[in-house]
Amino acid sequence: MNIRKILADSINEKIENINYEDLIVESISSDKGDYCLPCFSLAKILKKNPNQIALDLASNIKKSDYIEKVEVVQGYINFFLNIDRVSKDVLKEIMSSSAQTEGKGKVVCIDYGSPNLAKYLHIGHLKTLIIGESLCRLFEMFGYTVKRLNFVGDYGTPFGKIIGGIQLFGSMQEVEKRGNDALQDYYVKFNQLEEKDEKYSQMARDIFKKIEQKDEKIYPMYKKIVEISLSDAIEKFKLLGVEFDDYRGEMYYNQFVPQLVERLKKLNLLTISQGAQIVDLSAYDMPPALILKSDGTTLYASRDLSASIIRYQNYKFDKMIYLTAVEQDLHFKQWFKVAQLMKGEYASMLEHVAYGRFSLPDGKISSRRGKQAVLVDLIDYVLAKAKDVIKDRKFEIENPIDVAKKVSRAVLNFSVLKVERGKDCVFDVEKAFSFEGETAPYMQYTYTRIESIIRKFNESFADAIDSDCDYKCFNIDAFAIVKMLNDFILDCKQALIKRDPSFVAKRVMDLCKAFNKFYTSTKVLLGEKAEINAKMYLLKVLKKVLKQGFDLICIDCLKEM
Repeated sequence: MNIRKILADSINEKIENINYEDLIVESISSDKGDYCLPCFSLAKILKKNPNQIALDLASNIKKSDYIEKVEVVQGYINFFLNIDRVSKDVLKEIMSSSAQTEGKGKVVCIDYGSPNLAKYLHIGHLKTLIIGESLCRLFEMFGYTVKRLNFVGDYGTPFGKIIGGIQLFGSMQEVEKRGNDALQDYYVKFNQLEEKDEKYSQMARDIFKKIEQKDEKIYPMYKKIVEISLSDAIEKFKLLGVEFDDYRGEMYYNQFVPQLVERLKKLNLLTISQGAQIVDLSAYDMPPALILKSDGTTLYASRDLSASIIRYQNYKFDKMIYLTAVEQDLHFKQWFKVAQLMKGEYASMLEHVAYGRFSLPDGKISSRRGKQAVLVDLIDYVLAKAKDVIKDRKFEIENPIDVAKKVSRAVLNFSVLKVERGKDCVFDVEKAFSFEGETAPYMQYTYTRIESIIRKFNESFADAIDSDCDYKCFNIDAFAIVKMLNDFILDCKQALIKRDPSFVAKRVMDLCKAFNKFYTSTKVLLGEKAEINAKMYLLKVLKKVLKQGFDLICIDCLKEM
């Protein structure tokens, strides 16, 4: 229900090039109405005092079933809504609403995650994984077909170093037994040798050359390393509730670079600079895009360009979104510009979405795997903390391990999504487990409380029926929930437009706070039957929206906690 449009349409006097709907905002407090129209921006246009403008406009407002009264105060037109009528229509509309369809028939590919295989997932991966997954769910909510792509790092001399380490210090049997831990050990040991003698750098390059040539001895070792490392990464992704459709990475797309180079040559876009082949971007105030090194090896830009061409052929996407840290912004600007110069039909569909850093307070979490805590350390620590929190609850929980896993996942995911995408954030583990304040456990516990009230109601009364609801009983706290519920879809659309799930996270948190305030001020199961029905219908709609909101921000709903 578009309340702002209803209020804007009620104003009879129109002003050229002014859309009242864009000016109407929520009031800061209930004594100043539910919504208001500040008239200060109109003063310059109309050459009149803002308060006089407000009086003139308010004097000629159409009567509406949705408007209880209108007041003018110091340049504001304050609208007080009819709680009964607005509540009835809003709740009915949400409960009966069907799926959003604006993206029907359109394909969106989102590239996120992108770990370097044969290395531990680091803590920063949490941000790309959870923002990426949340964006995927937002697009799906609006009817888009979404393809989750993980451009894995399975290419380069680090694999030469790891295989060199295996040859010098270990065996493939040890790799199969210990997995990523063994790969990391060999990589570290080889780097230590390389620091003392540069001949090992050449050894790593030679081994990687054999990988590229599919040497009969080296290539199977490489393939096994990739298989083991990717399997380990997929396991960690699943712990966070994330799964991908496509794991093809740098090695796969590298085979298409020769075709890319030929195309660039035909378009006269390639030039030679110090032996390397580049696309000159000085006309666009950017450094050159490096396509091939002087020795003929490929670079990130050439592999990304090749991947974009193949992905468009495979998926015929309408939008291709790359989610990475803000530090890679120039890289994407460069090769996006090359794609435009190549006149690729998909070039205008490419989009880079950047995010800020994610870190931990120093010394909060130790690592069993090196100097710095990695993602698996964080996952293990948070799960152990969740188990302790659940154990200390005063009542029995039927499936405590499952609940602990869902709480720990929620804590991690919400720690990312509650902060605006572009901002850096520091994750304070101890505060994140509080059942008070803006935390995931607070929200999950709120949902369980709503579930409990609805169960009690169903045991004692008939189901809430919209035609038998007296919304006149709604107090300010109940109506605050109604207005927030009404804005939920708008918040989701804003999150999609801005590519920032924090808009949804904030609205979900606000709904939980509003419910707890309502629960404190209201005896939900007391009153006439029609009053109880109205309050329960409100909670059922709230539960529906919270469930959808939780899913969008990658948080599990719990029935007990």
